[in-house]
Amino acid sequence: MNRPHQIHVNLPHPDRAHHHPEREHVACIPRQSFKLTAVKRYRMAKKPEVGEEKILLWRNILVAAAALLFLASLLPVHMLGSEQAVFLLRGAAYVLGAGAYLFEMLMMTDMFKRVHPFREMFMPYVFGALYIVLALAYFSEVFRKEM
Repeated sequence: MNRPHQIHVNLPHPDRAHHHPEREHVACIPRQSFKLTAVKRYRMAKKPEVGEEKILLWRNILVAAAALLFLASLLPVHMLGSEQAVFLLRGAAYVLGAGAYLFEMLMMTDMFKRVHPFREMFMPYVFGALYIVLALAYFSEVFRKEM
């Protein structure tokens, strides 16, 4: 039977390192896997705090909106009016995707209070920046065709 480990976790307050009983809880951490680091296993097991739930909600809203814009950009050009509309939709979708990656970074780093290894943060950093570059490329296509 593959049951998760139950361990006692005492989370230190970000401002003070001494013991805080109200921040203690029992976390059911999934068994060790070659795919999951210790940090990822703990993040999966702990319940999100109130602020984290809002960040998670906004991240999911941005992801859903970006997906809808990408799907809308796949409609035939005659339905959208022009090729510029396609570029605008895709550019806006990439901006929303970059925002979603920003919220993902906020979730992973506890509002940039925790430092994680670069190998865990590499994807959000690179794809967040790449999405901004791609959005600028699509927006520049719109302005180039207008001139």
